[in-house]
Amino acid sequence: MAKKNNFPREKSNRIVLFADLRDSTDILMNFEQGIYKRAGGLSNSDFTYEKFIFDLHEITYRELYLGHENTYSELYGDGVMGVFPEDNSKYILENIYRLTNRMRAYNDNPEAGLSRPKIDIGAGITMGMVHFVYFPLDERDHPVGQCIHEASRIVGLSKLYDARILISHRFFNFTEGFLNSDQRFSYRFIDRVILKGFRESITLFELLMDSDPRFELKKNSIPAYSRAYSEYCQKHWEEAKKIFLGISQEYGLGIGTVMANRCDLLAGYQPGRDWNGIWELKDK
Repeated sequence: MAKKNNFPREKSNRIVLFADLRDSTDILMNFEQGIYKRAGGLSNSDFTYEKFIFDLHEITYRELYLGHENTYSELYGDGVMGVFPEDNSKYILENIYRLTNRMRAYNDNPEAGLSRPKIDIGAGITMGMVHFVYFPLDERDHPVGQCIHEASRIVGLSKLYDARILISHRFFNFTEGFLNSDQRFSYRFIDRVILKGFRESITLFELLMDSDPRFELKKNSIPAYSRAYSEYCQKHWEEAKKIFLGISQEYGLGIGTVMANRCDLLAGYQPGRDWNGIWELKDK
Protein backbone atom coordinates (compact mmCIF):
# COMPACT_ATOMS: atom_id res chain seq x y z
CA MET A 1 0.00 0.00 0.00
CA ALA A 2 1.02 3.64 -0.24
CA LYS A 3 3.81 4.81 2.06
CA LYS A 4 4.74 8.23 3.37
CA ASN A 5 6.75 10.31 0.90
CA ASN A 6 6.75 7.42 -1.56
CA PHE A 7 5.26 9.35 -4.49
CA PRO A 8 6.25 12.48 -6.43
CA ARG A 9 4.84 15.84 -5.42
CA GLU A 10 5.21 17.25 -8.95
CA LYS A 11 2.57 16.46 -11.57
CA SER A 12 3.25 13.54 -13.88
CA ASN A 13 1.20 11.66 -16.44
CA ARG A 14 -0.37 8.57 -14.92
CA ILE A 15 -2.78 5.78 -15.78
CA VAL A 16 -5.72 5.56 -13.37
CA LEU A 17 -7.84 2.44 -12.95
CA PHE A 18 -10.95 1.92 -10.85
CA ALA A 19 -12.42 -1.56 -10.54
CA ASP A 20 -15.38 -2.66 -8.45
CA LEU A 21 -17.69 -5.58 -7.81
CA ARG A 22 -21.08 -5.26 -9.43
CA ASP A 23 -24.28 -6.10 -7.59
CA SER A 24 -22.45 -6.10 -4.26
CA THR A 25 -25.60 -5.05 -2.38
CA ASP A 26 -27.52 -8.06 -3.72
CA ILE A 27 -24.60 -10.33 -2.82
CA LEU A 28 -24.53 -8.92 0.73
CA MET A 29 -28.27 -9.50 1.11
CA ASN A 30 -27.88 -13.07 -0.13
CA PHE A 31 -25.23 -13.68 2.50
CA GLU A 32 -27.48 -12.24 5.22
CA GLN A 33 -30.31 -14.52 4.08
CA GLY A 34 -28.06 -17.60 4.07
CA ILE A 35 -28.32 -18.17 0.32
CA TYR A 36 -24.75 -19.42 0.01
CA LYS A 37 -24.65 -22.61 2.02
CA ARG A 38 -21.08 -23.82 1.77
CA ALA A 39 -17.92 -22.83 -0.07
CA GLY A 40 -14.55 -24.51 -0.09
CA GLY A 41 -15.47 -26.71 2.84
CA LEU A 42 -16.30 -23.72 5.07
CA SER A 43 -19.34 -23.73 7.31
CA ASN A 44 -22.05 -21.09 7.05
CA SER A 45 -20.54 -19.15 9.93
CA ASP A 46 -17.07 -19.23 8.37
CA PHE A 47 -18.08 -18.13 4.88
CA THR A 48 -19.27 -14.57 5.37
CA TYR A 49 -19.57 -11.52 3.15
CA GLU A 50 -16.52 -10.08 4.89
CA LYS A 51 -14.54 -13.24 4.08
CA PHE A 52 -15.75 -13.15 0.48
CA ILE A 53 -14.78 -9.45 0.00
CA PHE A 54 -11.41 -10.03 1.66
CA ASP A 55 -10.64 -12.90 -0.72
CA LEU A 56 -11.84 -10.86 -3.71
CA HIS A 57 -9.63 -7.91 -2.75
CA GLU A 58 -6.66 -10.19 -2.18
CA ILE A 59 -7.01 -11.79 -5.62
CA THR A 60 -7.60 -8.45 -7.36
CA TYR A 61 -4.67 -6.85 -5.56
CA ARG A 62 -2.37 -9.71 -6.46
CA GLU A 63 -3.47 -10.20 -10.09
CA LEU A 64 -3.27 -6.47 -10.85
CA TYR A 65 0.07 -6.41 -9.01
CA LEU A 66 -0.94 -3.33 -7.05
CA GLY A 67 1.86 -3.84 -4.56
CA HIS A 68 4.45 -2.60 -7.07
CA GLU A 69 6.58 0.17 -5.53
CA ASN A 70 5.71 2.66 -8.29
CA THR A 71 1.97 2.01 -8.10
CA TYR A 72 -0.42 3.71 -5.71
CA SER A 73 -3.39 1.60 -4.61
CA GLU A 74 -6.41 2.12 -2.42
CA LEU A 75 -9.31 -0.12 -1.40
CA TYR A 76 -12.81 1.36 -1.47
CA GLY A 77 -15.42 -0.96 0.03
CA ASP A 78 -16.07 -3.40 -2.80
CA GLY A 79 -13.66 -1.65 -5.19
CA VAL A 80 -10.04 -0.79 -5.75
CA MET A 81 -8.11 2.07 -7.35
CA GLY A 82 -4.67 1.85 -8.92
CA VAL A 83 -2.53 4.76 -10.15
CA PHE A 84 0.23 3.55 -12.49
CA PRO A 85 3.18 5.18 -14.28
CA GLU A 86 2.34 5.98 -17.92
CA ASP A 87 4.81 3.40 -19.27
CA ASN A 88 2.79 0.58 -17.66
CA SER A 89 0.02 0.31 -20.29
CA LYS A 90 1.01 -3.11 -21.66
CA TYR A 91 1.69 -4.32 -18.13
CA ILE A 92 -1.79 -3.18 -17.02
CA LEU A 93 -3.50 -4.90 -19.95
CA GLU A 94 -1.69 -8.15 -19.23
CA ASN A 95 -2.69 -7.98 -15.57
CA ILE A 96 -6.33 -7.21 -16.38
CA TYR A 97 -6.33 -10.12 -18.80
CA ARG A 98 -5.03 -12.42 -16.08
CA LEU A 99 -7.64 -11.16 -13.62
CA THR A 100 -10.53 -11.66 -16.06
CA ASN A 101 -9.29 -15.18 -16.83
CA ARG A 102 -9.33 -15.87 -13.11
CA MET A 103 -12.85 -14.48 -12.84
CA ARG A 104 -14.10 -16.58 -15.76
CA ALA A 105 -12.65 -19.77 -14.26
CA TYR A 106 -14.33 -18.94 -10.96
CA ASN A 107 -17.72 -18.28 -12.59
CA ASP A 108 -17.51 -21.41 -14.76
CA ASN A 109 -17.35 -23.58 -11.63
CA PRO A 110 -20.74 -25.29 -11.06
CA GLU A 111 -20.75 -24.06 -7.46
CA ALA A 112 -20.71 -20.39 -8.53
CA GLY A 113 -24.13 -18.90 -7.90
CA LEU A 114 -25.08 -21.71 -5.54
CA SER A 115 -22.65 -22.15 -2.66
CA ARG A 116 -20.85 -18.91 -3.47
CA PRO A 117 -21.65 -15.73 -5.42
CA LYS A 118 -20.93 -15.27 -9.08
CA ILE A 119 -18.76 -12.24 -9.60
CA ASP A 120 -18.71 -9.53 -12.23
CA ILE A 121 -16.04 -6.87 -11.95
CA GLY A 122 -16.39 -3.64 -13.90
CA ALA A 123 -13.49 -1.27 -14.53
CA GLY A 124 -12.78 2.23 -15.81
CA ILE A 125 -9.39 3.41 -17.06
CA THR A 126 -8.09 6.80 -18.13
CA MET A 127 -4.90 8.86 -18.18
CA GLY A 128 -4.01 12.30 -16.92
CA MET A 129 -1.83 14.47 -14.74
CA VAL A 130 -1.54 13.37 -11.11
CA HIS A 131 0.44 14.57 -8.13
CA PHE A 132 0.47 13.27 -4.57
CA VAL A 133 -0.32 15.10 -1.37
CA TYR A 134 0.64 13.82 2.05
CA PHE A 135 -2.21 13.98 4.59
CA PRO A 136 -1.05 13.91 8.22
CA LEU A 137 -4.56 12.85 9.27
CA ASP A 138 -4.06 9.30 8.02
CA GLU A 139 -0.29 9.53 7.39
CA ARG A 140 -0.69 8.59 3.73
CA ASP A 141 -0.01 10.00 0.30
CA HIS A 142 -3.14 10.65 -1.75
CA PRO A 143 -3.40 11.21 -5.52
CA VAL A 144 -4.86 14.48 -6.77
CA GLY A 145 -5.98 15.15 -10.33
CA GLN A 146 -9.02 15.46 -12.54
CA CYS A 147 -8.35 12.03 -14.03
CA ILE A 148 -8.95 10.41 -10.62
CA HIS A 149 -12.54 11.62 -10.69
CA GLU A 150 -12.81 10.80 -14.39
CA ALA A 151 -11.86 7.15 -13.87
CA SER A 152 -14.36 6.90 -11.01
CA ARG A 153 -17.13 8.26 -13.25
CA ILE A 154 -16.18 5.91 -16.09
CA VAL A 155 -16.38 2.73 -14.02
CA GLY A 156 -19.82 3.87 -12.88
CA LEU A 157 -20.93 3.93 -16.53
CA SER A 158 -19.61 0.49 -17.45
CA LYS A 159 -22.73 -1.34 -16.28
CA LEU A 160 -25.03 1.18 -17.99
CA TYR A 161 -23.38 0.47 -21.34
CA ASP A 162 -23.25 -3.29 -20.71
CA ALA A 163 -19.46 -3.13 -20.84
CA ARG A 164 -16.95 -4.81 -18.54
CA ILE A 165 -14.00 -2.45 -19.00
CA LEU A 166 -14.54 1.11 -20.22
CA ILE A 167 -11.56 3.22 -21.23
CA SER A 168 -11.24 6.87 -22.20
CA HIS A 169 -9.86 8.01 -25.56
CA ARG A 170 -6.71 9.11 -23.72
CA PHE A 171 -5.89 5.58 -22.62
CA PHE A 172 -7.14 4.16 -25.92
CA ASN A 173 -4.81 6.41 -27.96
CA PHE A 174 -1.91 5.34 -25.77
CA THR A 175 -2.60 1.61 -26.21
CA GLU A 176 -4.22 1.31 -29.65
CA GLY A 177 -1.09 -0.06 -31.29
CA PHE A 178 -0.72 -2.82 -28.74
CA LEU A 179 -4.44 -3.69 -28.89
CA ASN A 180 -4.27 -4.04 -32.68
CA SER A 181 -1.18 -6.25 -32.50
CA ASP A 182 -2.51 -8.83 -30.02
CA GLN A 183 -5.43 -11.07 -31.01
CA ARG A 184 -6.42 -11.57 -27.38
CA PHE A 185 -7.58 -7.94 -27.29
CA SER A 186 -9.99 -5.81 -29.24
CA TYR A 187 -12.21 -2.81 -28.61
CA ARG A 188 -15.50 -1.24 -29.60
CA PHE A 189 -16.50 2.40 -29.70
CA ILE A 190 -19.17 3.21 -27.11
CA ASP A 191 -20.10 6.88 -26.96
CA ARG A 192 -19.01 10.52 -26.75
CA VAL A 193 -20.14 12.10 -23.51
CA ILE A 194 -19.59 14.86 -20.98
CA LEU A 195 -19.30 13.22 -17.58
CA LYS A 196 -21.29 14.66 -14.67
CA GLY A 197 -19.36 17.53 -13.15
CA PHE A 198 -17.02 17.88 -16.15
CA ARG A 199 -16.84 20.48 -18.90
CA GLU A 200 -15.02 18.70 -21.73
CA SER A 201 -16.24 15.65 -23.59
CA ILE A 202 -14.51 12.31 -23.70
CA THR A 203 -14.83 9.36 -26.04
CA LEU A 204 -15.47 5.99 -24.44
CA PHE A 205 -14.40 2.60 -25.74
CA GLU A 206 -14.89 -0.86 -24.31
CA LEU A 207 -11.72 -2.90 -23.93
CA LEU A 208 -12.51 -6.41 -25.18
CA MET A 209 -10.63 -9.57 -24.24
CA ASP A 210 -11.10 -13.12 -25.42
CA SER A 211 -11.48 -14.18 -21.78
CA ASP A 212 -14.93 -12.55 -21.90
CA PRO A 213 -17.58 -15.12 -22.98
CA ARG A 214 -19.15 -12.42 -25.20
CA PHE A 215 -15.90 -11.42 -26.91
CA GLU A 216 -16.84 -12.54 -30.44
CA LEU A 217 -20.45 -11.46 -30.03
CA LYS A 218 -19.42 -7.91 -29.09
CA LYS A 219 -16.96 -7.73 -31.98
CA ASN A 220 -19.63 -8.93 -34.40
CA SER A 221 -21.96 -6.15 -33.23
CA ILE A 222 -19.51 -3.37 -34.15
CA PRO A 223 -20.62 -2.75 -37.79
CA ALA A 224 -24.30 -2.45 -36.82
CA TYR A 225 -23.47 -0.16 -33.91
CA SER A 226 -21.37 2.06 -36.18
CA ARG A 227 -24.31 2.42 -38.59
CA ALA A 228 -26.69 3.18 -35.75
CA TYR A 229 -24.40 5.77 -34.21
CA SER A 230 -23.90 7.45 -37.59
CA GLU A 231 -27.68 7.77 -38.00
CA TYR A 232 -27.90 9.04 -34.42
CA CYS A 233 -25.34 11.78 -35.07
CA GLN A 234 -27.31 12.83 -38.17
CA LYS A 235 -30.47 13.13 -36.03
CA HIS A 236 -32.17 10.29 -37.89
CA TRP A 237 -33.79 9.18 -34.67
CA GLU A 238 -36.19 6.53 -35.98
CA GLU A 239 -33.60 4.80 -38.15
CA ALA A 240 -31.00 4.92 -35.40
CA LYS A 241 -33.48 3.57 -32.86
CA LYS A 242 -34.43 0.70 -35.16
CA ILE A 243 -30.80 -0.40 -35.54
CA PHE A 244 -30.04 0.05 -31.83
CA LEU A 245 -33.02 -2.12 -30.90
CA GLY A 246 -31.86 -4.69 -33.44
CA ILE A 247 -28.50 -4.81 -31.65
CA SER A 248 -30.29 -5.40 -28.36
CA GLN A 249 -32.40 -8.20 -29.84
CA GLU A 250 -29.79 -9.93 -32.03
CA TYR A 251 -26.77 -9.66 -29.74
CA GLY A 252 -28.41 -9.28 -26.35
CA LEU A 253 -26.38 -6.16 -25.59
CA GLY A 254 -27.90 -3.68 -23.18
CA ILE A 255 -26.24 -0.73 -24.89
CA GLY A 256 -28.73 -1.12 -27.74
CA THR A 257 -31.67 -0.41 -25.44
CA VAL A 258 -29.84 2.48 -23.74
CA MET A 259 -29.17 4.20 -27.04
CA ALA A 260 -32.65 3.48 -28.42
CA ASN A 261 -34.18 5.15 -25.37
CA ARG A 262 -31.89 8.11 -25.86
CA CYS A 263 -33.12 8.48 -29.44
CA ASP A 264 -36.67 8.78 -28.07
CA LEU A 265 -35.56 11.50 -25.66
CA LEU A 266 -33.75 13.46 -28.35
CA ALA A 267 -36.62 13.14 -30.79
CA GLY A 268 -38.84 14.64 -28.11
CA TYR A 269 -36.97 17.92 -27.78
CA GLN A 270 -34.98 18.08 -31.04
CA PRO A 271 -31.50 19.47 -30.23
CA GLY A 272 -30.33 22.60 -32.05
CA ARG A 273 -28.42 22.84 -35.32
CA ASP A 274 -25.08 22.96 -33.51
CA TRP A 275 -25.68 19.59 -31.81
CA ASN A 276 -22.66 17.33 -32.36
CA GLY A 277 -23.83 14.00 -30.94
CA ILE A 278 -22.22 14.50 -27.53
CA TRP A 279 -24.45 13.44 -24.65
CA GLU A 280 -24.21 15.27 -21.32
CA LEU A 281 -24.63 12.84 -18.45
CA LYS A 282 -26.68 13.95 -15.46
CA ASP A 283 -25.80 11.03 -13.19
CA LYS A 284 -22.50 9.63 -11.97
